[in-house]
Amino acid sequence: MLALTISVQAQTNGQHERSAFSFKSTKVKNAEGQISHVKVGAYVGNQLIQEFSYELLEPISEEMAELHGTVSEEDLNFDGYLDADIYLGYLGGYANNTYHEALLWDQGNHRFIEAEGYNGIGEPTCDAEKKYIQAVLSAGPLHRVTTYYRWKGHKLVKYFENTWAMEDDDYVDFSGLLNYPCHRFDAMLDGRIPVNIVFQKTEEGTVAGYIYYPKAKNPAPIMVVGSVQQYDGTDFYYLNEYQADGTISGVMNLQYKNENWDETMKGTWTNPKTEKELTMGEMSYSCEMPKWFTKSLLTPEDPGNIGKEYSFQQWDQRYESMMGGHITFRAAGKNKVHFDCANVRHNIATGKSADGRPAELKGNGFEYRNVNECGYGFKATFYPRFVVLKSITDRETLDCFGMGAAFDGIYIKVIQ
Repeated sequence: MLALTISVQAQTNGQHERSAFSFKSTKVKNAEGQISHVKVGAYVGNQLIQEFSYELLEPISEEMAELHGTVSEEDLNFDGYLDADIYLGYLGGYANNTYHEALLWDQGNHRFIEAEGYNGIGEPTCDAEKKYIQAVLSAGPLHRVTTYYRWKGHKLVKYFENTWAMEDDDYVDFSGLLNYPCHRFDAMLDGRIPVNIVFQKTEEGTVAGYIYYPKAKNPAPIMVVGSVQQYDGTDFYYLNEYQADGTISGVMNLQYKNENWDETMKGTWTNPKTEKELTMGEMSYSCEMPKWFTKSLLTPEDPGNIGKEYSFQQWDQRYESMMGGHITFRAAGKNKVHFDCANVRHNIATGKSADGRPAELKGNGFEYRNVNECGYGFKATFYPRFVVLKSITDRETLDCFGMGAAFDGIYIKVIQ
């Protein structure tokens, strides 16, 4: 890795606009006369405003370093201002295996700042329309891997990878997945059943994707939806495997931690009806997107496309029957709906919108309070294939339902 040190000189009185800056690069020799560092200065006229110093991976001769320190000005983070890409050499191997650093223009402070996560990704290519950066690198002599990145503040975050054969003419469009990063676990259930679990997650902790059994008689992706919580640096995933009618056919618990490139992970899959638990072995984590996953399940639903009925059902050993939840919606004007909900997982929680007081959608969700005399309230967040219901009022408001009962749950769209 390159070691980056920054020394910032004092600016003159007043602030400089981005258009006033230009760049100059100088190469620094070591005691053996080889180029070991590159310095890049940001100038206004002849005045040096900021200077950035980069140590090369290995010192090289002056002839080999001709292009090192080349600055290309481009809007790398798609904010309307030109940034700076700095070329720092070839890393060897196949494809576009080159090293770059980036300086991003900070309009709020009228200065350049270093980008995080940009260095070492290969030859970056910007797509200004879709606002992502991709890089194509070697995955051996016959394959290439395309990696997709998006900015989160000043940090470039890997979203997913696609490995493809050079002789393959089929093009897969993954642009429908550029809303959240991809997380993939490959494992063996009970040491004999291979599975691929691929999903995305929102900032609020909703998780949605698919589980795939490649050795099944008729393999096809099965939707998984759930939640994630983080504790002591570990991500704890709680996922349910849903059939099209909302029936839960599998329950998964996954744990993942990445600390200083040291990954630890484990998981289980449980059959809800038999309660048989299968351990996940030989687990691996990646951002590799399978060819059958091309559209995100976490795209916010259009308010005009909300379904009429949503449901989920899971076998309950205590009652030896299916238990779950059901909610219906009917239009009540533009961006307004009436609802009627029943959730019987623990105790019975039922309620509906009051006459003359429908729920009012804001974006792809709504909040509704005072469902009953206890003042119960909940939040609904809609996605194309399901809705997430979550209580938003104090525990005392659950008293009208009974111990442990609430509307909370993930309800699958069963009737459009």
